[in-house]
Amino acid sequence: MALLELLKQKKKEIYPKNRKKGKSNIFSKVEEINNRKIYHTKIFNDFYTFGISKNEPTKFFISLRGIFNIEDISMFHLFSIRDNDDFLGIYYGIKKLDKAFLVKNFNKRETYTLRKCEYIEFRFKKGGVFCYLSGLHNLLKKDKVGSSYYQTLLSILLELERELYAFYGKKLPEGGIIPRWIQKRQR
Repeated sequence: MALLELLKQKKKEIYPKNRKKGKSNIFSKVEEINNRKIYHTKIFNDFYTFGISKNEPTKFFISLRGIFNIEDISMFHLFSIRDNDDFLGIYYGIKKLDKAFLVKNFNKRETYTLRKCEYIEFRFKKGGVFCYLSGLHNLLKKDKVGSSYYQTLLSILLELERELYAFYGKKLPEGGIIPRWIQKRQR
């Protein structure tokens, strides 16, 4: 057992966590349907941060935390509107996965299978981005309403809606979109 710990320590020294790895693609699939380009992200846990890029104010960045390791942060950009495109809004939904997805939670020492995953869609006239987040599942459970994670995730989503609609110059529906989706789907 001690040898295994020594090897793990040596591996950390050889491969430090903060070392820049090759840029990995955040999107698992890009498809074209009816002249609309649809991007699908890999499955992530939840949001890390988001906002208008300080260096390039025509970009809205969204950072996501990894599903296996929440310290792994991946990011993508939503660009300002151009060439007869239009921001149609934010939509939420649940999608059945093509293949079951095995998730190991090392903190709780448990493994579970995802057969469906909740998503947030950023819809545009010429395309869209489907962002799959396993953390959205907690919003649909009535017994989780009082938890701090539930309240934090809900406030993050409301802030994302507010900032993104302001970025595209659109009026956000009263009260936001996520509370209505939760009310309709919560069990």
